[in-house]
Amino acid sequence: MLHFDAKTTDEACTFDLTPLIDIIFILLLFFILAAAFAVRGLSLDLPHAQSSQALSGRVVELHLLADGTFVIDGVPTPREEVRMRIQNLVRHFRTNPGLLVLKAAPAAPVESLIFLVDEVRLQGGEKLHIGTASPTSAHEKP
Repeated sequence: MLHFDAKTTDEACTFDLTPLIDIIFILLLFFILAAAFAVRGLSLDLPHAQSSQALSGRVVELHLLADGTFVIDGVPTPREEVRMRIQNLVRHFRTNPGLLVLKAAPAAPVESLIFLVDEVRLQGGEKLHIGTASPTSAHEKP
């Protein structure tokens, strides 16, 4: 038969809180570091493309200027009309194929760049080419 001792001492009922406190400090440290990295951005100077090629056929250039304004196919376009212009271009490309080339100024805001890429995707643009400067033309001053 089993024999149970009914010991009711304080030693048997104590909990060791040290591991719990360790886990709380580790989680606290993780969240503090994660928050510090999430707030900061990263400044990049992208190199010039070595493998750029000239495009042939109908090419429509989408320019993103340094102040965040758009020039689509040589026409300055307000942000509110970008969707309509891209929709018309993509619709026209179904009958007369062409290429959309994005040329962004180095100091252009990233938010405007993402907006333009999203609009091309939303309107059914299958491919968006990124215009680059060759290393020799990058050092020339206009």
